[in-house]
Amino acid sequence: MILPDPLDRIPPRLALTHQPIVRVALRPGDRPLVANGDRVEPGQPIIERLRHAQVGEHGLHGHAMPAPGTTFAEGASVAGSGRRALRFDGAGEVVCTLPGGRVRAVVSRHLATVESPVAGTVTALDATALSLRADGTGIVAAIAVGEPACGPLVVAVEGPSAELRAQRIDVRHAGSILVAGSRVDVESLTRARAMGVRGVIVGGVIGTDVHALRASTERQEASVHASPPFALVVLDGYGKRPIPPDAWESLTEAAGQTVGIATTPAMVLLPPDAVASRTDGSRVRVVSGPFLGRTGRVLEMIGLRRLSGGVYQESARVALDPLAPPGANDVVELPIADLERHG
Repeated sequence: MILPDPLDRIPPRLALTHQPIVRVALRPGDRPLVANGDRVEPGQPIIERLRHAQVGEHGLHGHAMPAPGTTFAEGASVAGSGRRALRFDGAGEVVCTLPGGRVRAVVSRHLATVESPVAGTVTALDATALSLRADGTGIVAAIAVGEPACGPLVVAVEGPSAELRAQRIDVRHAGSILVAGSRVDVESLTRARAMGVRGVIVGGVIGTDVHALRASTERQEASVHASPPFALVVLDGYGKRPIPPDAWESLTEAAGQTVGIATTPAMVLLPPDAVASRTDGSRVRVVSGPFLGRTGRVLEMIGLRRLSGGVYQESARVALDPLAPPGANDVVELPIADLERHG
């Protein structure tokens, strides 16, 4: 009889995925610049996007109805020809036709391009999204905000628990992806965007800062002049959370290389030649409580233990790694709900 491994009761962290599929959304009026099966490189334009699009409506005046999905350039005829041709004030796409001989379209006079965040292959293309299979490895994240982006990776903090202050961001970081440690505030995000940074990778974030960044992104889309793509990717969750050790090792190994940020799903995309950190699955990380971010090994399962508030939870005795070697490991009792297994 084979006894189950006690570690099987601790959920694993899905940290790395090989050749992930990422999706880039297609909105009404957007025009793909690549076809299914095409190869793409980081920074290559893949979608021509309407910025701050509006819905327009015109009568057909006896002209033949255009099919929904018909795209048109600025000044081009949508139906008919000559002086009586139906034209919209901008480029766009026909959305639908209406009773009474009217046509409705989404229209904009401002265009922008969406760049590929990764080297890979177009695997699917439909009316809602363009899918890419990346050549390298993806670090699975919890949250991502903004547009897909890519750039050389710069580790801007000393360790996974450090915080990136706004004063440390300057024009030297223009065009790069910054690793910002355990937390980044809205001031640092605003300065990073103003300095031309393409993306920020962080362990944790405050919810109000996410809302502020989304509002800023919407204002940028509504402006006349398009700004470079910018993305925030959060690896671990809300609050101040150190970057997980396996992700930190992979990021430091990839420093200086071109990496990408995908928003669907939320992911950091490493190049094919980057060394992705992998563990044997026998180590655990504390994901909640006073020992948040510490790593170690499970010594034994100790069954139900009474916690504060009179709650009983399955617990384990864990030998935590020392914070500053040399030193003895801390042996603590922790509920297994506060642990995740690496590997």
